Formats: sequence, structure tokens, C-alpha cells
Amino acid sequence: MRADLPPAVAQAIERSERPSLVFDHERITANLRAIAVAAQASGVTTLFAAKSFPAAAVRELAATALDGFDAASAQEVRELPAARVLSIVDPSGRAVEAAAHHRGRLIVGCETIDQVTAAPAHAEIAIRISASITGRDPAIGAVLDGSGHRRSRFGLDAGEATLGTFVRAAAGRPVGLHVHHGPVTATTSERFLATARAVLALAAEAELVPSFLDLGGAWHGIADLAGALRDLRAAVPREIELIIEPGRRVTEEAGFACGRVVVARELADRPLRVIDLSRICHLRWSQIELVGPAPHAGEGRSVLVVGPTCYEEDVIGEWTLAPDRLAAGDRVVLRHVSGYAVAWNTSFGGVPAADVVIA
Repeated sequence: MRADLPPAVAQAIERSERPSLVFDHERITANLRAIAVAAQASGVTTLFAAKSFPAAAVRELAATALDGFDAASAQEVRELPAARVLSIVDPSGRAVEAAAHHRGRLIVGCETIDQVTAAPAHAEIAIRISASITGRDPAIGAVLDGSGHRRSRFGLDAGEATLGTFVRAAAGRPVGLHVHHGPVTATTSERFLATARAVLALAAEAELVPSFLDLGGAWHGIADLAGALRDLRAAVPREIELIIEPGRRVTEEAGFACGRVVVARELADRPLRVIDLSRICHLRWSQIELVGPAPHAGEGRSVLVVGPTCYEEDVIGEWTLAPDRLAAGDRVVLRHVSGYAVAWNTSFGGVPAADVVIA
């Protein structure tokens, strides 16, 4: 537990009168720059995952720093600033229609032959391969297979014949491969390397040399991104373009939330604090931590902090605090809030959506 805050964030929190998601503009800018530098050093193309932070200011920053965007809906396509590269993965086809007149490079992700034939004539085709191809992520997705494990519901599991059919349907357009990892967070390059090798082996069986390999997102757990990208570039033939889609990594150490304690109760086994920030409404996909000083040795007590909704699992976290911390009316500050929290930010059961501030 840390008590430090970026100055701009501290000032924005001090001004906040309602539950708020507060993001450090300077840190987001630095994160984007670091991603770009790491990628450029290994010749990797970077696409900002538009769904990971639906705010115009952040998307403008990404448009300046990175090569383009990954979009999944027609609304995202309409809201995005101009970009050199636009990648679309949307089974409904509506985002592809919205992007049909994109003047830059257009990549369309496909899982069916119909999607390939419906793609604009100038679009490159990205055949989406199942993230379960390596057998290393048995808990992902929502499809129960014969072994009792769950596999990804996205992408192709089939081999040579299916890939060959997709290539023929592309009718001479550039064809690449796209695989997007599940919720298991990688901390080194090893998992991405295993995926890249498995996908390229599948392509080799079909005698396909893809023009690009898009390894999707889930880069936020890797401390040494530059090293991971060097490893990947060394493992993938130079004639194959490497593409990544960072999302959560852009808000690393940049996202905070603030609210107040609305109810202080003493349970039989521990104190309970109800705050006006909700896990279910305001903090989705965020591994948050309480901001504040640690208690002196032997003085702390474990405090359960929960959200204000009637949903039983609206639990924020449990921390060891000094006895005078988090009284009714006290301000609560949390760190490690993801940009995805902005995308999920909503009202529920009378609990309003949080304000969003980029400081």
C-alpha cells in the first residue's frame, strides 16, 4: 500500500465532489511513448485497442504515438481519429461497413468465409486463430471441450484445409493471422512465443506464409516489453510483420479512483466500510489497491471495503489499516484503475456512474 499520488491527480481528487475515475495525462503520454519506442526498436506495428479507453483525449494521444487502432464496433470506428492502420474484428460486420472508406491501411479479422468475401476489396484479411491452439490456456473462453477444459470461443481450431479455403477466398489480397490471448496474464515473452510458434506451424502445414502475425493484447503484465518484443522478432521470420494491440498497458500507474465512506460498520470478525465506489459499476477489469500509509507494526486491523450496490459480490478489497483510517465520510483513493473501467462505467440500482477526469 502506497500513499504517493502524482501531483495533477492529487489536485483533481481534491476538487472531486463525486465518485470519480481520475487518470494522469502525463503518465499515459509516457506509457504510449515507451510502448512506441519498444516496438520501433524491433520493427513491431502497434495498434491501440480502442475499447480499452473510450475517451477522445486518450485516443488522440494514441493516434500520435502509435501506428493505428484496433476497433470492434461501428461506434468505435466513427469516433476514432484518423490513423495509418485500422484493424477491425467484428462478427456482426457493422464495424467493417463503417470502415469501408478508411483511407489508410485496413485489416479485417475473419473467422468465416462469408466474412472474407464481405470484406472491402482493398482490405487485408486476418484469419483469426484460436488462443487455445497451444493448449496452455485451458481456463479461457466459454466452450467446454471433451476433456472437461474450457477453450476459447474465438478463432479457428482447424488446420490445413480450412486455412487454404480462407486463402483462396481472399482472392489475392494480403493474408495474415490474428490470435488474441485470454484472461491469463503473461509476465514474460514465453507465452507469446509459444503462441507465435504454434500459429506459424499451423500456417506452414497449409503452405501459407502470412504477411503479418497479430498477437493481440494482454501485454500489461510484462515488465520488460522491449525485451519481449526482441524475443518475438528473433523468433518470427523478418518477412512476417508483427502486430500488437496494447490496451491496459497504456494506463499502467496512471489510473486512480476516489470516493467516500458512506457507512462504517463493525462485523463480528472485522470492520466493514461501504464506499460510494462500486466494483461492479466503476472498477471493472481493475486490480485496484488502496492508496494510503501502512499502519505501524502491530497496530493494523483488517478492514473489508465494499461497494454501495445490492449486489453481494460488489467487494472492493480488504486491507490492513490503522484504527483511525476510513471513518464515515472519509475520502477513499484507489490506484491501478484500468481504462477499461471507463468503458464499463455505468449506473446500477440508483448508484450513478462515476465522473471521468483526465488530469
